[in-house]
This record gives sequence, C-alpha cells and structure tokens, in this order.
Amino acid sequence: MKTWARAACLIAGAGLSFALVAQQPGGTRPGVVVDINPGRIILMDITRAGDRLVTVGERGFTLVSDDDGQSWRAVATPVTRSLTRVAFEGDKLGVAVGHGGSIVRTEDGGETWTAVEVEEAGLDSLLGVTSLGGNRFAAYGAFGLYFTSEDGGASWERRTVISEEFENHISQVLAANGVLWLVSEYGTIARSEDGGLTWVEAESPYEGSFFGAVAARDGVMLVFGMRGNIFRTADSGVTWQNIETGTTTAFNGGTVLSDGRIVLVGNSGLVAESTDNGASFQVQWSSAGRGFAAVAEVPGGLVVAGESGVRRLDPSTLASK
Repeated sequence: MKTWARAACLIAGAGLSFALVAQQPGGTRPGVVVDINPGRIILMDITRAGDRLVTVGERGFTLVSDDDGQSWRAVATPVTRSLTRVAFEGDKLGVAVGHGGSIVRTEDGGETWTAVEVEEAGLDSLLGVTSLGGNRFAAYGAFGLYFTSEDGGASWERRTVISEEFENHISQVLAANGVLWLVSEYGTIARSEDGGLTWVEAESPYEGSFFGAVAARDGVMLVFGMRGNIFRTADSGVTWQNIETGTTTAFNGGTVLSDGRIVLVGNSGLVAESTDNGASFQVQWSSAGRGFAAVAEVPGGLVVAGESGVRRLDPSTLASK
C-alpha cells in the first residue's frame, strides 16, 4: 500500500492561518485552541459539494472554499484521526472516513460534522467513501472492510466483498453506468451489478496495487496506481490496454473535466493529462508542490490537495522531465 494514502498536492504559500480545537474522549471538542500552519497540513481528498469545495486530511482537519479555491477556512470535525476521503450527494449531505474506523457526516455542506460509531470497523483504516445515490453510501478500506449505509451515513452495515476470505486493502469504489467497480491492492478489480450486494472478481492486467479509477466518456474506464501504471478498458473490463506514461511514479487520484479531458495526479508533483479519452497521456511535473492526492476542476483551472495542503494549480509550474 502507499505510505501516505493518497496525500497529494500543493497549497503552498496561501498564508492561511486558523485554529482547531483538541479532541477529548467521547468525541467532543472543548475550547482548547491549537494553532495550525496550513502549509504543513497533509490533505488527502478534495470534492465538490455543490458550488463549495471540501477537503479532508490529517488529524480530522477539513477545509472549505466558496470561491473556487481562492480562499479557504477550517471547519472542525469531532475526530482527530486523519480523514482519507470525502463524498457528497448533492450540496448538503456528505460523509468523510478515515483512520481508526472514523466516519463523520454532515447535512449542511460541511459546516458541521457528526461522528458515527461503527463498532465493526474497529481501529482499522477506512480509505474511501462513495456516494451511491438515494442517500446511499459505501465506505471501505483496510483488510477488505466494506460497509454500506441506506440512510445518508447515519448507520452502517458490514458487507462481504468477493468472499469471506477477502482481506485486500480497498482503494476505491467507482459508480459508473449502473455498475460498481472496486479496485484494491494485488491488482484486484471487481464489479457489482446489484449495488454492492454481491461482487465478481474481474480478470486483472496487473498484480500491483491500484489506488483509484475514473469513468471517462463512451463507457471507457481507467484504473491507476503504483509505478506509473494506467490501464484502460472500453469493453467493461473484458480487455485492458496498458497506457504508456514513461514514469514509475505512483498515481493517487484523478478526475474527468467538463470538456472530457482526464487529469491524474500523483507523488512528487506528478500531473498527467489526456485529451483523447484516456488513450494517451502527457506527463508533467509541478515545481510548486510535493505529492498530490486528489484534484478537482474549478473555472479556468484545477485545484489540487496533498502533502503541502491545497491550492490552485498554476500551469506555469508544470514542465516535462
């Protein structure tokens, strides 16, 4: 598995300062203020909640932006363990998950968060969460953990993936064209056609770890991960094409832009862009940041989140090696 669970990006020099309060037993936050340098925060995911951007990261930190990443403010959550992923259904209902089996939910677009106890998660890490529509969410992570919620994240039920013996770390569950796709370590790819109740393992083109997947146009799907690997399928996983990238640096996250371009980001400032629906990628490197974990589209550009926080990605910082 990757060492910092899709940490990525640069928020360099934003000059932000804010305070969060320390957590006490029972998940409450008393008025003990802790000064935070946002340039040192590791952020692991970024997503849209309507017009708002929401990021999550280490020690339960969340940041929100209502001006497409021009400025950010901190919002406290009732947990202090790192949050790894966040997903929203619409602009209000959201769920974030993280280390130590942490799950928090919001009903107001990330202004306030409530902790949800899931005993079966124990202290194992949850590495991802996906909105399935209709107030349904899936949360998943280490050692094959997979939970579903039918009530907007208020309660969760443990589900079996592939078999009772499955213990791979699950990196992402992707909803695409009425099918759920799951990717994990050891090259595992699985699909579910019944909303995640049952899973069938697909033939995989790779034996290393996958860290994510994106659904492109015309039924195309890409999976990506360790050592610069990207694989593309246009026939629902029957066959896969290995896309040449010229790098052995890991890809951690990606998104499909409104104009159809695909952007993947990774360790060491890696940014790869495809203008042909994933058939090829131009690989560049940002001089402004370290590892990138996730990327989101904003008007006129991109926002990235990762090891150095969150910021708009300046095209002038990108160059080919």
